[in-house]
Amino acid sequence: MNATTLTLLLNGLTLAFALGLLVLVLWQDSRSAANRYFALFVLMVAIWSAGSLLGRAAAYTGGERAVIRLGLRLLDFGYVGSSLALYVYAVIVTGVRGRLFRLVSTASLAIILAYVFFLVFVVETSRPFEVTDAGLLSYRYGTSETALFLALHAVTMFIVWRYRAKIKARGLTVGILMVCAGHILTLISPRLLVLGTAEDVSALATLIMTYAIVRHQIMVPLLGRAKQLEAVRDVGLAISSRLRLNETLAAIAAQAAGLLGADGAAIYLKRGDTLKLAAVFNMPAQFVGIETRVGEGIVGTVAVEVRARRLDHYGRDWTGTPDLPLARETFGAVLCVPLVFGGEVVGVLLVVQGQQGGLFDPEDLRLLELLGPQAAVAITNSRLFEAERELLTDLAVAKRQLEAVLTSTENPVIAVDRRLRVLFANPAASTLLHTEIDPVGQSLTDLVPRQFLPGNVRTVLRDLRSRRAHVYEVTVHNHTYLCHVAGLGRPHPEGWVVVLNDVTELKELDRLKSQMIQMTSHDLKNPLQAAMSYMELLIEDGQAAFTSDMEDYVEAVWSQLSRMYRLINSILDLERAGGGRRVSEECDLAALLGRVAVDMAMPAREHHVTLDLHIAEALPPISGDGQQLSQAFANIVDNAIKFTPAGGRVDIYASTNHAEVQVDVRDTGIGIPEDELPHVFERFYRGKQRAAPTVSGSGLGLALVKVVVESHRGRVFLTSAPEKGTCVTVILPAAAGALQGLPDAKKGLP
Repeated sequence: MNATTLTLLLNGLTLAFALGLLVLVLWQDSRSAANRYFALFVLMVAIWSAGSLLGRAAAYTGGERAVIRLGLRLLDFGYVGSSLALYVYAVIVTGVRGRLFRLVSTASLAIILAYVFFLVFVVETSRPFEVTDAGLLSYRYGTSETALFLALHAVTMFIVWRYRAKIKARGLTVGILMVCAGHILTLISPRLLVLGTAEDVSALATLIMTYAIVRHQIMVPLLGRAKQLEAVRDVGLAISSRLRLNETLAAIAAQAAGLLGADGAAIYLKRGDTLKLAAVFNMPAQFVGIETRVGEGIVGTVAVEVRARRLDHYGRDWTGTPDLPLARETFGAVLCVPLVFGGEVVGVLLVVQGQQGGLFDPEDLRLLELLGPQAAVAITNSRLFEAERELLTDLAVAKRQLEAVLTSTENPVIAVDRRLRVLFANPAASTLLHTEIDPVGQSLTDLVPRQFLPGNVRTVLRDLRSRRAHVYEVTVHNHTYLCHVAGLGRPHPEGWVVVLNDVTELKELDRLKSQMIQMTSHDLKNPLQAAMSYMELLIEDGQAAFTSDMEDYVEAVWSQLSRMYRLINSILDLERAGGGRRVSEECDLAALLGRVAVDMAMPAREHHVTLDLHIAEALPPISGDGQQLSQAFANIVDNAIKFTPAGGRVDIYASTNHAEVQVDVRDTGIGIPEDELPHVFERFYRGKQRAAPTVSGSGLGLALVKVVVESHRGRVFLTSAPEKGTCVTVILPAAAGALQGLPDAKKGLP
């Protein structure tokens, strides 16, 4: 009897110690469903043991039967509650059921316990018992109760043993199996039931289970924190030691799976609105390249939420789009964390267990979240490295191609730094410089005579700033070169590049062209003038004898001769404007435009078009060739009159605009289609003017305007719309010092 008493006391102390450890577990993680159900199990075991202690102690001391009945009621309530709580806890800790089962089981457990409490304490249903001569309490369970509890504990043992790999704390497996085995033995053996073997085994198993939970959830993480951090550091070093993206991704997947003891891992990279599977570990390689839209699957959801996810059973807990083929059939527990760098998701890390693999706990998720930032940095560094490597490869290819082009070209190319030291010279340049040694590093002034360099340094610098290039001619060894000087590097040039184009043949062609123009002016224009003179005499002398048909023929001949004469004059004017030396004199633009308006007044009246001139006050003079400018403006006004229907108007506006003078010629004519606007200044181009089919021309009028204006360092452009008219704008620089005392604001334009 002393042994029985000692056993009961030890059970009480064991349960008290287990309850103390349980407080630590709940304090560490009270939100865990497994911890809450384990707490319920321990509480029920404590009630069971307390009832057993009370009933057996009363029976042993010969106490009141009412006290024994109270002990049996507590024993029954605790026994039923601990059996049900242990089953639910076993199901949760092995992860074979989801949240719905937890809700249903919680409700069912509450209902059963309430019913048992009602039967035991309210209805006061008393279990039959006897007190033996030795003072032992003897009682039995009914046949139906025995069968029910045997089945319940057998199922619990089967679940725990079947899915033991999912339970990380091995003490839990041992403790649950001990409790179930003790229950089954006592249900089978009445002797063991009388001795309270089930209570003793359950108390010891509860202590083992509580210690296993405390060790797994508190002691191991605390003692192994340094090792875990060291492991994460080693993983980070293994990842960051690889520079190529493919190697980095493979290392991340392998190290993540190894750190958590997982069966497989996968890395997804985010590109726009999709996640592409870029690397796998211990998973089919044919999955690589599969794309998932952001927001779909668990990886897409994690990328959107930027929050890690943990699933105990993928096929049961994940109801969205499967991430990979056969994922529902093969994935067990799953961890998924976003890889974030610079506030943006660059990828997603997925770690999985097989269907028969273990479960992940919150500590595993925290470890993976520690690894995530290092993996994101490694991925970003690898991407930058590959981008840099590709850029260097492209630069090397481009350099080789450029060197091949520059080496093979017949045009001399020379690059110099700001001190005029040669940085590069192709073979054509070396031949031109008559140097057999490599000119790189030598001063350009030591290689070429001074007269070969630009004469005015200020002009060169001004052109480089404004136009980014300076062009001048130089003659070397009876060859004429057009030298193009451009800056080397932007925005601040580190030197200059000189490209020399041999224009000797072009110069010869230009000379021949000039000779041809001179031949045209003497050998074509003079005979044409003679023919036109004889034609005038023929018209005067034979007018009385001409029939109406003969008059039409003569008029047609005269019209064609006049057209040929105008064409020759236009070609000569264009040649004079584009070549030779231009007269530079100060021109009064107001007087020049006035003469043009007077000259064009007669054509305007013949076409029944109103011509008006609007000159701003204090219009500054311009510097240039007055005759060429008069011809250019006359061509513009003549075009405006010819293409303006009767009753329309042509207006000439002249105004100042800062250091420039602007002339606008506006008409209310038929306009120009948008597709023809880019070609109006081309030579011999005539648009398809359906509204003016009888208007003739050579197509050289606006071409002459463009040449004249650009030779005066000006600009000309045109805006037009069909049936709305045309506006030709000419902008010319004012003569130096002519704008002193004038306002800067634009004046004279409506």
